[in-house]
Amino acid sequence: MQKKNYFIALTGIMGSGKTTACNLLKQELGFHVLEETVNENAFLPLFYKDPARWAFSLQLFFLEDRVRQLEHMASLLAEQSVIQDSFVYQDNFTYAKAQKILGRMSEIEFSLYQKFFNSLLAKNLPKPDLIINLEASLPVLKQRIQKRARGFETEVDPIYLETLHRLQQEWTKGEYKFRIVSVNTDKLDLVKNSNHKKEFVETVRDLLS
Repeated sequence: MQKKNYFIALTGIMGSGKTTACNLLKQELGFHVLEETVNENAFLPLFYKDPARWAFSLQLFFLEDRVRQLEHMASLLAEQSVIQDSFVYQDNFTYAKAQKILGRMSEIEFSLYQKFFNSLLAKNLPKPDLIINLEASLPVLKQRIQKRARGFETEVDPIYLETLHRLQQEWTKGEYKFRIVSVNTDKLDLVKNSNHKKEFVETVRDLLS
């Protein structure tokens, strides 16, 4: 029998530890990682300077980038298991929704974004076998954001972070189309603690089996 290759989507808002977890699974389980486009995203630093001006453009960039990755997923899965850093549903139900709630995206912009989202998802795109949602408390998220030293994020609006935190919980707990497993990372050190690394990897193995 041909070995099954898996598609895992790893979600969580900024500071939750997605990149670290993706790299660990790549190292230990041999997954190919589809990274979140951050350094190449020219809209991201502009957004933090002027959120109301750039929120719509930023969310469209992430939407297009995520869907483009999914379009190449089938060919990648023919060769190996794949983990995607963030998932397009999180872009819609957490990040874009937060921009609308906070008044950074107008009603007509949000409506247009929803049309793009729905039309793109009407394509026959691969669906993840598993979504791992990384959770963390607000104080831990703020500490990690400061520590990772992305200059444009150092003064992130606490109300924005709180809104993302709430919407992410609402989406992942109310989602019914996908299998979602949430992992609290407040006391999980996937950088230095070998026992934590091993436990996390074994948890993922068990979930896939």
